[in-house]
Amino acid sequence: MRKVPKFDRMPHLKAWLPIAVFSMVLAIIAGLVGNNAGLLKAEYSFDVALNAGGGAFANQLALLASEVYSPKFAIALTAVVMLLIWLLGKSWFNALAFGAVVAFGWLPAEAFKIMFNEPRGDISLLANQVMPLEVDSSFPSGHVCFALAFGLAVVLLARGTRAQWLAIAFWVASVLLEIWARLYVGAHYLNDVVGSVFTTTVGVLLISYMWNKWFSELLQESKFYKG
Repeated sequence: MRKVPKFDRMPHLKAWLPIAVFSMVLAIIAGLVGNNAGLLKAEYSFDVALNAGGGAFANQLALLASEVYSPKFAIALTAVVMLLIWLLGKSWFNALAFGAVVAFGWLPAEAFKIMFNEPRGDISLLANQVMPLEVDSSFPSGHVCFALAFGLAVVLLARGTRAQWLAIAFWVASVLLEIWARLYVGAHYLNDVVGSVFTTTVGVLLISYMWNKWFSELLQESKFYKG
């Protein structure tokens, strides 16, 4: 009996389609909040209050969290992990699946950014200005979407091993840290980080269905697959 790769089948809900549709609706609602200047102003007061309680250590931690999961480093980090899975884990199949989970959980954020074009908050209101003003659309948070997708991919890779609970702890901690960091630096509103959860959920449910329905079988039937 051949060894089944960790990504032979991804965890998948039978009701994935209604859940995905519901998540899409919630993401759109969260995005529409960004069209209300009054609501955004009220939300940003939370950022201002959170930022006011910080200092040198919080500034550096928030900057580090924002930089590590920024697009340029996020792409490099994903590529490096995929390469390690391929070379050390000797499985291009798992490496490809890992990258697919990250991509589908992260990249839909760009579509929503174009759709809503929500303005960034006024960082001049912050007591601790950690980063320069970002110029792209605020909704949703690409950093949080990446933290959600990357952490989930790590958990899926580690499932059934001794490192499973460590992977879950990393996932939860990295997502919470990224949410805090993006609000602390004033880069996002609360609706952005909440909307990120729904956005990533849609992408992950979609890739799980397609992987189990088509991709996994097609890849394992290819001449390059060796089990």
